[in-house]
Amino acid sequence: MEVKALMDLSNKTMSRFPFRLPKNLALYMRMASIIEGIYHHHKVRFQFVKVLVNLFEEEGLIKEAYVEEIKGSIKRFAKGIEASARVAPLLKLYLETQQQHQNKPRQNYNFLAGIIFASALFLGSSLMVPYSLNLAYGGFISSMIMFLASILLKRRL
Repeated sequence: MEVKALMDLSNKTMSRFPFRLPKNLALYMRMASIIEGIYHHHKVRFQFVKVLVNLFEEEGLIKEAYVEEIKGSIKRFAKGIEASARVAPLLKLYLETQQQHQNKPRQNYNFLAGIIFASALFLGSSLMVPYSLNLAYGGFISSMIMFLASILLKRRL
């Protein structure tokens, strides 16, 4: 079942991501499927992965695999350090520009609310003219006062 499961997994992978197998790997896979088929036909219990591990240990290939894996890890670590070294100046520049933006005095937009309110008061006063002339004129005057006060406060800030 181990070889069959590995073959099924590799077939699914190859059907999703088509690529060419190296000649040696294809030879080993063919050999494993033939051996597995023979043992399955004769109903002999055969665990390919355990036998393969024993063969690798006898040949001393496991140590080489560990050494290669450690070398690959060290190379990936070195590339990560290089990438972080390239990112550090960019990060510093970004932080400096953010700090410059924070040091700028922020504009106060409170006058905008006053101008909007003065405009609404002016519009409401113009709608009140047919009903109450004195109330409408009072609204116009207060609208002008609020408008001028907003402009003066903006200049002062």
